[in-house]
Amino acid sequence: MSSTNKTEKLGLNSWIESDTPKRADFNYDNEVIDRAVSEHTENTEIHITQDERECWNNNMHIGMYYGNGATSRVINTECPFDISFGIIFANNRPIAVTKFTDARDYNYLGFISEFCNSLGIELKENKRSFSVTQSSTPAVSGEHTYFNESGLAYAYVLFR
Repeated sequence: MSSTNKTEKLGLNSWIESDTPKRADFNYDNEVIDRAVSEHTENTEIHITQDERECWNNNMHIGMYYGNGATSRVINTECPFDISFGIIFANNRPIAVTKFTDARDYNYLGFISEFCNSLGIELKENKRSFSVTQSSTPAVSGEHTYFNESGLAYAYVLFR
């Protein structure tokens, strides 16, 4: 004989003193609880998956490369997400150097984004790599892009 009473939410057995519990009653209750917990924890509308958790917690990627002096090159970042914004800068260099004697600027800091870029840096179509330039002549109005100077270390910080 199952219980005289049942719980309100799951309909589990709720015995009174005169009831005689049976093993089948306990097994039934366990199945109901197991089913309810499984349905709840597997519901991705109210719980996030491990992939979603990692995605939300992994919003930044940091890396570096060494300049090789080439006029242009692509930096493959091994970034695990599509880049929406990034900062590229030379190690141990100022943001820019201005030589007033010949009215030239040498830029060592730049930005990339989905929508626009600093002069000399461009986000590639795959959104996981970018190209940099090293100009020996001014790119625009005395501006030189110095994002690939031979032997110089460059760092980048990329954001989801």
